[in-house]
Amino acid sequence: MAYNRPKDESLRIQVDIGESSSKSGRGDEVEGPWADLLEEALGEVFSRLPFEERLKTVPLVCKKWRRASYNPQCWRKLDMDGWFQKRTEEDYWFEFECESKVEFLVKQVVDRSCGQLLELRTMHCSDASIEYIADRCPSLTVLAIPNSLGVTDKSATKLAANCPRLLTLDVSDCYNISNQALEAFGRNCPGLNWLGRNMLKKQDLRPTGAVPGGDEEAIVVSKHMGRLKHLEMKKTSLSDLGLAHLARGCNQLETLNLACCTALSPKALEDVSKQCANLKDFTRPITPRMHVNPDFLWVFFE
Repeated sequence: MAYNRPKDESLRIQVDIGESSSKSGRGDEVEGPWADLLEEALGEVFSRLPFEERLKTVPLVCKKWRRASYNPQCWRKLDMDGWFQKRTEEDYWFEFECESKVEFLVKQVVDRSCGQLLELRTMHCSDASIEYIADRCPSLTVLAIPNSLGVTDKSATKLAANCPRLLTLDVSDCYNISNQALEAFGRNCPGLNWLGRNMLKKQDLRPTGAVPGGDEEAIVVSKHMGRLKHLEMKKTSLSDLGLAHLARGCNQLETLNLACCTALSPKALEDVSKQCANLKDFTRPITPRMHVNPDFLWVFFE
């Protein structure tokens, strides 16, 4: 299987593996410039590799690399998005197949980090995955779990209580997370400054009748996340009422993305620009218009 490797020459493992194998004649030792590196240094290098190479490739090179690959330093920051993209394109994974696989991998990552996990970006999490993180990773600062329909308020509120150092949170397309969980994150994570709550997929209303990503959530965010600097609420049902609350309660915003929020009026958008003096990047909704090319029609009907 071909892997996409970083451009940095210091991370081109394949070349060094080939050279060391040809010199030593066996795969259990690594010669050359890599041989003298301490395991801590190797761990620092390996932490910059893609997730799949860290998990499957590095431990098979030699005993020293295998030991270094289990260093908690290798597993403090994980981005599994590229791996998911590969699985869906090459192995034709479907969403309903992913939760159990993700749960297994998340538990492995948490165990290898020895509770030192700082950043995790993945998809299709379940309550079991989030609770496992909440029980073991109190220093977590970044969590991005878009498209996680299996995550509910139960595990989200537990995570908020156990991980107070959280700075970045992406719960886009998590339709079983409600105001209760968002309020918990606001109350327990005072340093939270980046929130993603995009609703890019169309889903039915919750059993309570609440609209995910609507005005009710905007009001909760404005009350309990006043220190936010970056907010994304693309394709939500946010109206002028919810936006007005956000402008008053989150006036420290520097970036705001409201793409495809078609219920907002031009006046409300102008008002938020005036009230948020630090706003540098403001993505406004664009009303789609049909463009008809008369030349094309003339050729088509000629």
